[in-house]
Amino acid sequence: MFCDKLRKKIKALLRQFDSYIEANVDTALKVTTSLKAILSSPVAEILTAIIPSDVDEFVRAKLVYGLGVAINGLNIVSECKGAITLEDRLKCFVAEIKKRNPELQEALLAKLASILARTLDDEKKAQHVYDLFVQAKYSAEK
Repeated sequence: MFCDKLRKKIKALLRQFDSYIEANVDTALKVTTSLKAILSSPVAEILTAIIPSDVDEFVRAKLVYGLGVAINGLNIVSECKGAITLEDRLKCFVAEIKKRNPELQEALLAKLASILARTLDDEKKAQHVYDLFVQAKYSAEK
């Protein structure tokens, strides 16, 4: 009984996804996958390294905006709030993520991807819808 209701709710949520949301999630996951790679191999300019080179300027601007929103929203440490530029906040964010255990790193990056996906989709749906889709897509690719 409970499982049937849960299954119906999940199916209803999954029907809300369209190809545009899926493309946004794919782009967001590319960013967080690049960010994860930086955790083990630092680069000079994080922002340039994590935004896919094949996106147009409009999408790039949304990603930059979304990264700022996400880093402020995730707020894993108060020290990052003192950083003025997005690049400095990203460096602080990466430095703090490195201090966390791998499971927490994965969780933070997944949440970052879902916030970016929502930003790319002009925040048309509730955050939990993007959380679910990112988690499903990420799990399917693992």
